[in-house]
Order: sequence, then C-alpha cells, then structure tokens
Amino acid sequence: MNKQQTPLEKLISDKNRLQERCLLQEQKLNADFTYIQENAASLLLSGFSALVFPKQKQASPNTGQTAYTKEDQNIESLGLTDILSLGRSMMPVAWDIIKPILISWGIKKAGSVLSKVLFKKKM
Repeated sequence: MNKQQTPLEKLISDKNRLQERCLLQEQKLNADFTYIQENAASLLLSGFSALVFPKQKQASPNTGQTAYTKEDQNIESLGLTDILSLGRSMMPVAWDIIKPILISWGIKKAGSVLSKVLFKKKM
C-alpha cells in the first residue's frame, strides 16, 4: 500500500526534486557558456559580418521578382536599439583587445617623454 507522505516529507521531496532540476539547469548553462567562450571570436565575427554585409537579395527564377528570405527580413528589421545593444554587449571583448594596445602605446609614450626630459641637451 502507498503510505501518504507527511507535509514535511512532501517538502523534503520537493526540495530534492528542485535541487536536481537546478543542478541540471546549471549544467546546461555551463555547457552553453563553455560553447560561447570557445567560439566567441567566430560568433562575434559572424554576427558582425551579418550586420555589415547582409546577404544579397536574389531574383526568383520563376517570377523574376526579388525573393526575401526570413533571415534577410530579420537583418533588415534591426533597429538602432538592436545595434546599440549589440555594440554594448561587444564592449568587454573590444576592451580586452584594445587594452594591451593602449598599455604598450602608453609605455612607449612615457619612455619617450622620460628620455627627452632626462637626456635633453643643455645649451
């Protein structure tokens, strides 16, 4: 016979079930983040190239009219807020690329200023 669970047993079983769901969801998210980290450059470039160079519209062979695919319509319907949102999401990646360049430029500039100050000719 099935023994009815007490309210405490129900709560404990619900807690265990929710913990298992959370663990499963966490594993899925970790897998997604790992994929994004491993393929960040190619995802970024493909998204950027799709914005800058949308696919050319092709004439339909049967009707001679320009055929729009669903992907073309999605690219064309991007608004300013979508582009700004994409730019904002790309800022950390851009900063990671630009930061070493700025640091090396700053070090070179500081070195040249110091060498001018320390080794300038006295008249």
